[in-house]
Amino acid sequence: MKDLRKKPKKISSLLLERNINLLYAIGSLGWARFFIPVLALFYIASQVPLEQFGIIMGIYALVILLLEIPSGVFSDILGRKWSLLIAYVLFLIELIILAFFNGFWPFLIAKILCGIAGSLVSGTQSALLYESLKKLKREKEYKKIFGKLHFITNIVKACVFIFGAYLFTLNPKYPAFLSIPFTLFALILTFYLHEVFVPNKKLTIKNQIKHMKEGLSYFIKNKYTKLITIHSSFLMMIPWIILSISSAYLEIIKIPIVLIGIFSFTGNVLQALGAKKAHYLEEKFGEKKTLSLLYGLSFAGVFPLIFLIPYFGILSLLLVYPIRSLNIVIIDYYMNRHIKETHRATILSIRNMFNKLVIAICFPIFGYITKISSMAEAFAFLFIVSGIGFVYYLIYQGKYMKTQKNKTYI
Repeated sequence: MKDLRKKPKKISSLLLERNINLLYAIGSLGWARFFIPVLALFYIASQVPLEQFGIIMGIYALVILLLEIPSGVFSDILGRKWSLLIAYVLFLIELIILAFFNGFWPFLIAKILCGIAGSLVSGTQSALLYESLKKLKREKEYKKIFGKLHFITNIVKACVFIFGAYLFTLNPKYPAFLSIPFTLFALILTFYLHEVFVPNKKLTIKNQIKHMKEGLSYFIKNKYTKLITIHSSFLMMIPWIILSISSAYLEIIKIPIVLIGIFSFTGNVLQALGAKKAHYLEEKFGEKKTLSLLYGLSFAGVFPLIFLIPYFGILSLLLVYPIRSLNIVIIDYYMNRHIKETHRATILSIRNMFNKLVIAICFPIFGYITKISSMAEAFAFLFIVSGIGFVYYLIYQGKYMKTQKNKTYI
């Protein structure tokens, strides 16, 4: 496969270290979204009922699904820095719409912009981090550093979210207003990132198509990346949907809105700890057992939610937070170990495309089941879907793990 990048002159280690620190800061500021802990309630208060919220979130996942591979190609050819710059401009526009408009169509447009931005960030951030570490000859520290990144961002989220619910009680739009300056600062910091590998091809349609074909060919031939991609789709979908509708769930189990901020703070601290300890878990159990354990934890997270236990149901939801961070850090590490640098963002985007495909299918179904029946039955649906994914994993894990476990590109 032809290398689409040329290595520049030796990059100062200070610039590479700065990349890592900037990614910590940008990731943290990007998650300073005060409306997230009351996301479903925020939409409802903005004249978007729960069933329309489900449709919007499904379309959001679909947008990312359609743009995942093209955005990965964009990142591989034009560069990581430009991808992140454009993404944060779109995030900023999204927040302005959420702060000043109401109703289905403005919120749909905002979420589409968020989806485009998310597809540009997807794979790009972790690719830049991995490439910076590789240039520093520290790539084996990736899962530890990536875990630290998620630890820091989740601590920031915890501090931000504790105020989000309170702001919502004062005025439903306050959380969106206050999120704007943080994203603006993240955008400014993005200008100071340094490209590790400089692209040597122009962003033409011909080059994009060629690069996409090469990436797809590589993905199809690599059995291990296909295996991890399929299973990450199920593992990522469960906590993504659950935490997206968590505020509506908390309302059902009789948790006052003013306490949702405290709950979000606690949940994100747990998520931060899960990210920080993920590399210990993976090193102790290895790939095969770790993936099985992640499925087991997912089952443990979703099953108690089916019963909608008043008050104490909050404990079940708290379990989902560390499960999510374990999934993100460990699976991302497995993918980066087994893919080549020249097509890293493209392959990661293909993985994320499958993740969003499952979400785009399951989230509207979840919302529909909630509307015609109950949220309890919607959680039962998630449990069944995750079971299907686990059965698939049990059938194919041995066949692929044995042949692919030693093939890495670090």
